[in-house]
Amino acid sequence: MRGPLRARLRGVAGLAASCVLGAVAILAVNMAVVGAAMYAEGLAGGGTAPEASKVSESIVERDGAYAVPPDMEQALRDNDSWALLIDEGGNVVWGLGVPDDVPTRYTPADVASFARWYLNDYPVSCWRRDGKLVVVGSPRGSAWKYSFSQGFDEFSGGVLLLVALFCVNLVSLVVFVSALSRRSWKRRDDARNEWVAAVSHDVRTPLSAVIADASLLMEGPDLDPGDRERVARIVAKSREAAGLLADLNAVNRLRYAMEPIDAGDVRLAAVLRSVAAGFLDEGTGACELELDVAPAAEGVCVRGSESLLRRMAVNLVGNSFRHNPQGCRVTVSLDVRGGLPGTPLGRRLVLVVSDDGRGLGADMLAALGRRSGSDLPEHGLGLVIVRRIAAAHGGEARFSKNAGGGCRCAVTLPAGRRRMKRIPKASPSR
Repeated sequence: MRGPLRARLRGVAGLAASCVLGAVAILAVNMAVVGAAMYAEGLAGGGTAPEASKVSESIVERDGAYAVPPDMEQALRDNDSWALLIDEGGNVVWGLGVPDDVPTRYTPADVASFARWYLNDYPVSCWRRDGKLVVVGSPRGSAWKYSFSQGFDEFSGGVLLLVALFCVNLVSLVVFVSALSRRSWKRRDDARNEWVAAVSHDVRTPLSAVIADASLLMEGPDLDPGDRERVARIVAKSREAAGLLADLNAVNRLRYAMEPIDAGDVRLAAVLRSVAAGFLDEGTGACELELDVAPAAEGVCVRGSESLLRRMAVNLVGNSFRHNPQGCRVTVSLDVRGGLPGTPLGRRLVLVVSDDGRGLGADMLAALGRRSGSDLPEHGLGLVIVRRIAAAHGGEARFSKNAGGGCRCAVTLPAGRRRMKRIPKASPSR
């Protein structure tokens, strides 16, 4: 089950990463829109009144009189702003465009009142200059001033609250998108299962008729040896097509219909002997078959489905026979490795099927070495089923070339009583 679990975890991780990147992108777009809106509003508003610090820097004193350069004066007038200068005694010693309702004398309490707020409802900014106070005012209702203060503990709590809200929103987004994706994936998988089942049923019926009619025809007394050989080839190829159709159904169930069934303790050595006997009874042609079971592996069980493990062995041996019509030597071995001495913990059953035939091509070996995906291969479907059956039983299948030629597959399975949480629904062995 590690293969499907890893695939699901990769899907969830990809989904979460997509949601995080999406949230960051949305936040960046929102900030860009707000910034653009503020910039456009500033352009439309024609600017703001000069700050009191700038006005203070521009004030020039000559013979006890104060003035500002023409450009600063024009800037104040363009924004309907005004400015005044208050000395240490609270008297206004200079002013420019000051409204009539603005006082000309101020007490310290008056200064403390308007320094950060409003002067007669005029929003103002202040700046200190050589013991004097520069005040720049804007029209009533042109600005909103508000003073806000908060303790550090409260501020930290607010930041943590914002972070928590962001995390909650992100998790909600992930759950929502995951639910939608799961529904979409389920509809796709259901449609694929229905399509494969319908095609398999429609193709299996005429194939059975072809096999039955060709078998009857082959037994007829009127056929010459050449025709009888051609009819026998039709029967063999039709049965091979039926086997490929069964493999297609099996790989589809292994990928999309992981349903719990009753699993049992399977003696893999007995299964291999039964498979070998079946091939020997049917005839191995120009190939030779050898079975070697180590004494330590005789009574060791695998927790799983006997029909699936039988299909795995049939596919491995049949693949060597099918792709080596010129003949080869097929060796099937079973042994036990690893584990703590005297205990079944960590023990692994290792099934090796090898031949000295023409072997697998580089493309096929590369395809079998890739991670299991949803796409079915163009060829080698039986070996893909081997890999998925091994993964469903908590093991793995590795394919390689033999040093002297031919191919080799090593299937490693957990030995002893190991309860499986989920196991693919068994398909009929062929």
